[in-house]
Amino acid sequence: MFAFWTTLLLLFLAVRGKEVCYVRLGCFTDDIPWAGTVERPIARLPWSPQEINTRFLLYTKKNLDDFQEITAIHPETIDYSNFNASKITRFITHGFIDQGEERWLSDMCKVQSF
Repeated sequence: MFAFWTTLLLLFLAVRGKEVCYVRLGCFTDDIPWAGTVERPIARLPWSPQEINTRFLLYTKKNLDDFQEITAIHPETIDYSNFNASKITRFITHGFIDQGEERWLSDMCKVQSF
């Protein structure tokens, strides 16, 4: 059993020290502080932005039923949207496993807080 855990530890240490870089985001390593800590014991590099496919869907009082997709890569999408920097902006993020396609996200955008 000791040999199994020793081998596993050596394999774990052998795959550490990798780095990945993404345009506009910078570089990430699988070393401390991103891994090898109590909070993040497993060394995993982040997925590419293309794999994650983060989307910013804007709902405002002017468009409660239909979102407007905005992106910093194409700033004109923000200019042509109903976004108003003088208004309060809130972000809703779904969980790690959820794909963001659930109806509850758009329903939550329609709830007004007082």
